[in-house]
Amino acid sequence: MARIQIKFHGTRNSSFMERISSIQAHLQGPGGISERNQYKIIFHPSTGLCVHRKALFAELRLKLGSCSTNERWDYTPQKHISIEGTYFCVQADGIGKPAKLGIICTDTNSQWEMISEHLQSKLTDKSNTAVCLDVGSNNTIVTNSCKCLSRDKKMCDPSSQWFKIVNSTRNTKRLNWTI
Repeated sequence: MARIQIKFHGTRNSSFMERISSIQAHLQGPGGISERNQYKIIFHPSTGLCVHRKALFAELRLKLGSCSTNERWDYTPQKHISIEGTYFCVQADGIGKPAKLGIICTDTNSQWEMISEHLQSKLTDKSNTAVCLDVGSNNTIVTNSCKCLSRDKKMCDPSSQWFKIVNSTRNTKRLNWTI
């Protein structure tokens, strides 16, 4: 007769724990109790991670990381996704290229439209191509063709392109940058 031994220490799947860590700690306090003033974060539901800026030489790019340290974002009436209190906005350079932060936010490459009930963010670039934020290798944020916008949606999974701008009042380690 075989015996089953159950061990309740450690985790069997650390990537799963990383995915649910952001929902283990509440983004907002219960019943209006707040640790700080409300601010916005960009949450990626299928990974459980949040969007951060990443300095790569002289260029600022975006990546997914823990929601315990995060950027404070803003979505403006002009459809810009920007870092609160800065001139930086999210920009696209074309399909398959990294999303980046720039300070010239008047071009069409920085006007993001929320296009579906499933949180896709789309812009139409200078060549009149629709691109969406997407997760690339090593949790980098890239821009790719928007998934599942055509009528044939049966075999389509757009979840890598789902990003949600949500309110938070969680006390976190704020990333400070100077350039």
